[in-house]
Amino acid sequence: MDRVGFDARRQRAGIPALIGEIGSRMVRLVQTEVELAGAELASDLRAGRRALVAFALALVAALLGAALLLVAAVLALAGVMPGWLAAVVVAVVVLGFGAAAAYVGWRACPRSALTLTRRSLKEDWEWLKSQL
Repeated sequence: MDRVGFDARRQRAGIPALIGEIGSRMVRLVQTEVELAGAELASDLRAGRRALVAFALALVAALLGAALLLVAAVLALAGVMPGWLAAVVVAVVVLGFGAAAAYVGWRACPRSALTLTRRSLKEDWEWLKSQL
């Protein structure tokens, strides 16, 4: 009978310790998640910066291409010499470069922010539910 009372007291004394351990683990988990989110956000910002540069190059190329097409139209209307055809070819090449830069920029855009962090938080939540 005395042995049963001792086990019950030991179990009751272990509950606060267990709750404290769960709390400290949750604090460590949250700290780790915040650090991971910061690293992922920095990575997404770097990718966004590359996309911005590519879009800027696409814009410059499009403006130059439009200007060359206008020059080609002026030369075509002037009819002085067939130099307009050369201007059209150059404009098409510049616009092709702009399209390629726009494609690179589009591919470099992050599709969704903090994907890894959201997945990790979901796994952590499932783990926490299984512990309780």
